[in-house]
Amino acid sequence: MSGSLFQVLATLLRLYSLMLVVYALLSWVMHEQHYPPAIRWLQSMVEPVLTRIRAIIPPIGGIDVSVIAALLLIEMLRSFLLY
Repeated sequence: MSGSLFQVLATLLRLYSLMLVVYALLSWVMHEQHYPPAIRWLQSMVEPVLTRIRAIIPPIGGIDVSVIAALLLIEMLRSFLLY
């Protein structure tokens, strides 16, 4: 029973990782004021996490590393759940 719960949580974390990657890629090619509603929804899902990470790790040399940090944390959590 608990194994299947861990599998579901790991899958949800993988989905969230995908959301982070898509959001990061879209932020390179689109300006925030031109985001369609689907991208605004995606932004509302990932920005709370990224904002908390940015409070701990500010941009380094103008480069925002919060997505990379979030992906690393998610993968560590996933590996803890699965093994």
